[in-house]
Amino acid sequence: MVVHLMSSHCVINHWLIDIASGSLIHQKTGEQRRLGEYQFKLLLVLVEHAGQILTRGELNTLVWERRVIGNNSLPNAVHALRWALEDDGKQQRIIKTIPKKGYILEAEFCEFGIDGQHPDNKMSEHTLSSGTEDAFATRPYAREEWQRASQRESLRLTEQMKDKRQHFWRWMCLGQAILLVLVAGFLSLSHSGKNPDRLTEQQLQLYSQIRLFSLNRLNDAQMISEDIPGMLNATLFALNDLLIARHMTMQVFYSTTSSTLKYTLVVSSPCDHRQLAMNITQFRSNAAQLNTLIYRETERKINEMANCIDRPDGSDADPHRSDANNGSAHSQTESVRVIQPER
Repeated sequence: MVVHLMSSHCVINHWLIDIASGSLIHQKTGEQRRLGEYQFKLLLVLVEHAGQILTRGELNTLVWERRVIGNNSLPNAVHALRWALEDDGKQQRIIKTIPKKGYILEAEFCEFGIDGQHPDNKMSEHTLSSGTEDAFATRPYAREEWQRASQRESLRLTEQMKDKRQHFWRWMCLGQAILLVLVAGFLSLSHSGKNPDRLTEQQLQLYSQIRLFSLNRLNDAQMISEDIPGMLNATLFALNDLLIARHMTMQVFYSTTSSTLKYTLVVSSPCDHRQLAMNITQFRSNAAQLNTLIYRETERKINEMANCIDRPDGSDADPHRSDANNGSAHSQTESVRVIQPER
């Protein structure tokens, strides 16, 4: 008998493993069930080692190529194969879980055969009668041929997964580079129309409890440099003494234009924190009124502060003020606009 061996196939529970499409095809209904790349590769590995117990580590090496995977990746893939092969999840007839060992695909469910066994037309009747015996004789060869084909498919899938990972990281790096360029461009455009601010500390160590900062906006024609510390020198010394007595500190931030002084003070103590922002117009017209205003508003803020040292535990000694503040330190911001007419 002359047999033309075209290709081999493997059938599990009436489901033909179609290596070309990476799917399962039902022999009777023709239904096709596609599997994921790792699920299909897992099925090929299990069939190649049918009847053998494969540990989790071995399956991880053979299927996922030692990639770091989650604890549920292998059980989920096995569950998907059981569903695709119509294996009863409770009985686990085809793919069985071996406790503390791994998984096994029962060899009795794997049926190997050769596609395209055609008897020669010139065969004798006696030769034809031996066809059944020849078919049985080809089964070992069919399994070997199918295993070789599945190994080639496993290698192809491995290379395909590597290529996908390389493409993924290549596109990821390219995407990050493009995003970085876009962000840099956006930041450049967003700041191109703005003048950067520069904060400079003034009168270093002149006042023990006060720090002065001038805010200058570069390339801003409306910003005018003014010696505010010089204008408020006596007032700042008086406020410094008051802060020492109250165990408090203060920070002052200011900027000036042609007609307005923007003056912000922040008074701090171990248990409280207050802030006051003032826009003072025509501040150059009367230095005495400016100093009076600054001292009065600052003293008011200091007096509103919780007195942290009146009691050993640091709480406020004034119960009315403590109730008003709800017993907690907080920050308060006010805006005071003072207009002094020109003379």
